[in-house]
Amino acid sequence: MDTQSIYHLALITHIIGLTLMAGATVTAYIAFKQFWKAYALDNLGAVTIQQAISKFSKLFSIGILLLILSGITMMGITNGVFGEQLWFRIKFALVILVIINGLIMGMRQGIKLRKFLASHTNDSVQAQRLKRNLNVFHISQMALFFIIYILSVFKFN
Repeated sequence: MDTQSIYHLALITHIIGLTLMAGATVTAYIAFKQFWKAYALDNLGAVTIQQAISKFSKLFSIGILLLILSGITMMGITNGVFGEQLWFRIKFALVILVIINGLIMGMRQGIKLRKFLASHTNDSVQAQRLKRNLNVFHISQMALFFIIYILSVFKFN
């Protein structure tokens, strides 16, 4: 396999990785909308939805792994030529921000939600706070992904 074919394969893998991460985020956002509707009606149904949503983090993690491995491969093949370009530096920083935000804010809110559901309390103030925080998390992640896609397509310099 020649270098150009390896580069294109890495690029496809890179796009798949980013799409897995963004797709898991959008899917979780939509699923959480359903979770809060179910929570208002039936705690047990909401718990089932939350358990299903918790599996989306695996897709996000697989996406991160694919993104990193393919990114390193492409940088190696191109001798780091993209690393000198402004659009890439901004994109790289945003991808790191997405990962950190997912690990810190996303995981923290997920843990708080699981504890809240396990406590079997009907504290509406705490529920509203969790709902708001998860909404902010998902919307901020989706906005970051949108900017990353824009930078990747237009490659502003």
